[in-house]
Amino acid sequence: MDVRAHGRIRGRRRWCPFVARQTLTPPTAFRWDARVRGPGGIRISGFDRLDGDGGAMCRRLFGVLPFVGASGTDITRSVAGRLAGEYLMMPAFALRPEVRWQAVDDTQAVAHLVVAGHPHEVAVTVSPSGALASVSLPWWGDPDGGPWREHRFAATVDGEASLGGLLLATGIHAGWESTGAFIHYDIDAADFR
Repeated sequence: MDVRAHGRIRGRRRWCPFVARQTLTPPTAFRWDARVRGPGGIRISGFDRLDGDGGAMCRRLFGVLPFVGASGTDITRSVAGRLAGEYLMMPAFALRPEVRWQAVDDTQAVAHLVVAGHPHEVAVTVSPSGALASVSLPWWGDPDGGPWREHRFAATVDGEASLGGLLLATGIHAGWESTGAFIHYDIDAADFR
C-alpha cells in the first residue's frame, strides 16, 4: 500500500511542515520518505525503513548533507514497532491471519503480532460508531536520550476518510507518552496494491 500524507513534525524546539510518502508491505517491510521545511528555509529529507536487511534511518540537509544515519539492532526493533502500529491502522492488514486479536471490552482490543522477529501487543480503541480512535503500544526507543528500552507510544485519530477504496484513519496525532506528540498528520491519498 502506498500512502501520501502531510502534516507537522516537531524538531527540538518548533513544529515544521512536512510531506511524506510511505510504502507499507506488512508484516515484513515499509519505507517512509519525508521532506521537511525547517526554520530559515532549511530543507531536510530523509527516510525510515524496514526490509530484509533490517531497519535504517537517514536524514539529510538540503538533500545532500547527511546529519543522521542509523541502523543496527535497536533501529530494527524500533522501526518494527512502527510497522506494527501502522499495520493496524490499515483495515486490510489488521484482518490478516497472522494478527491474533484479544477483546478487552466493547471499545478496546489488543492485537498480538510479530514484526521482524519481535512480538508486539498493540492496543486499539474504537469509538461507539466503530471508527478507530487510538492505537498504543510499547515501542523500543530512546525518546528521553537514555538507554534504549520500551516506552509507551500512542496515536490518537480525529477522523476517517475514504481513500483508495478504503476507510482510513486521518487527523493522526502521535508520540511518546513520556514526551508528548511529535507528529500530526493527515493522509491525503492511498493506493492499495
